Amino acid sequence: GILPLRMEALDVLAKSDYFVFDKTGTLTAGKPILIDVMPQSDLGRNQVLQYAAAISADSEHPLASAIAGVDRQSQIEISRIKNIPGAGISARLDDREWRFGKPEFVIPDKPLDEDIQAQLDLCRAEGQIVSLLSDMETVQAIFVFEDPLRPGIEKLLDGLSELGITHFSILSGDAHASVEKIGSQVGIDDSKGNMSPAEKLVWITDRQKEGFRVAMFGDGINDAPALAAADVSISFSDATDLANVSSDFLILGKDASVLVETMILARKTRRIIMQNFSWAGAYNFFAIPFAALGLIPPWAAAIGMSFSSLFVVTNALRLKSRKQLAVALDNVKGTSTVKDDHFVVEKPKELVNNTH
Repeated sequence: GILPLRMEALDVLAKSDYFVFDKTGTLTAGKPILIDVMPQSDLGRNQVLQYAAAISADSEHPLASAIAGVDRQSQIEISRIKNIPGAGISARLDDREWRFGKPEFVIPDKPLDEDIQAQLDLCRAEGQIVSLLSDMETVQAIFVFEDPLRPGIEKLLDGLSELGITHFSILSGDAHASVEKIGSQVGIDDSKGNMSPAEKLVWITDRQKEGFRVAMFGDGINDAPALAAADVSISFSDATDLANVSSDFLILGKDASVLVETMILARKTRRIIMQNFSWAGAYNFFAIPFAALGLIPPWAAAIGMSFSSLFVVTNALRLKSRKQLAVALDNVKGTSTVKDDHFVVEKPKELVNNTH
């Protein structure tokens, strides 16, 4: 259920001790649903929807995708489209510059109206995502989105905690109140919002300077610099192309909890590699001097070397054991039973195939 793009990252994943998550599209499903549109001017609901859809039609951001299904009227002509990562989108429309995105982006030079600010605060307190549409002079509409938690996120965090990971953080460009709400839902206390891609990058490098091995979990263009800088990075296969290119692992399905199995296998792989190194080092430390002194006949040396190679290969083949992986998962995900060539994890009920 997970594709390694850089095999040496498997060793880094086994040693990672700080997991960092983006919010939208990572902790959440990445498929926001538009639940409300509140016009703030003479423009009607349909018109502000058409304007927002026209401006964001070419954007890969999940919020833009949520309104992409709204048809544009033929007379709406847009030009000079500019995507500002972590902020929003601007375009020329009706001979004016319009903006769709974060409040501080759409109205950069003056504070929001008190009623609009109160509505934003209310929505964010509920964990909702809010974007504004403006013509640079006034706010034309408030767009409210909801994004449910991604399947497997709570199992993932519980599993990583059982494996001894104690440091978790959320870094998001969304409003801090919304990020904090999601953090409280999944049990992550360190939640940071309103972060630009550059600020995420600085935060990652600061943790690395403190001695942590950071694993970054993200999905968007805004996460690409942090994904590239992290010691190991993970994204979903349906994430943006830039996020995928910057990642070491791609989760092929929707369930994030497969990373727990990957972590177990990574640690087991590292442990077996060290066992094989230790065996090979000890064997040669004793065998080579005896052979050099002529105390071991050539036929015995050949048998000994063959046995050593056989031992190393057999030890490595233990990585293919479904039963041992099922036992390891039993410690973090519930009761396991082995049936035929598969193992079944009964809490939660799911079929986990051999992921070697």
